[in-house]
Amino acid sequence: METNELNELRGHIDEIDSQIIMLLSERFKSTEKVGIFKAKNKLSAKDSMREMEQFNKIKDLSQKYGLNPDYAIKIYECIIDIVISRHQELKNNFIDK
Repeated sequence: METNELNELRGHIDEIDSQIIMLLSERFKSTEKVGIFKAKNKLSAKDSMREMEQFNKIKDLSQKYGLNPDYAIKIYECIIDIVISRHQELKNNFIDK
């Protein structure tokens, strides 16, 4: 593989990474709003039913787009863990006020 070809491939990956980060930022802005809503309404930071729905949807989407579902599940486990931690933090801060 020539260096130019490798650089093109890596450039494409860099573009995709930029899009992923942009979408993650949007996702976390939305989950922040959900966390504030939950805190104000004294709802649990964790919603097991929603998580199950999400993981089923992620598995289906992964298969649809040719991604190993195990990879997607691992990524989303990390994302959801971060979101739940943030929601708990918001809830704790809301209670303290």
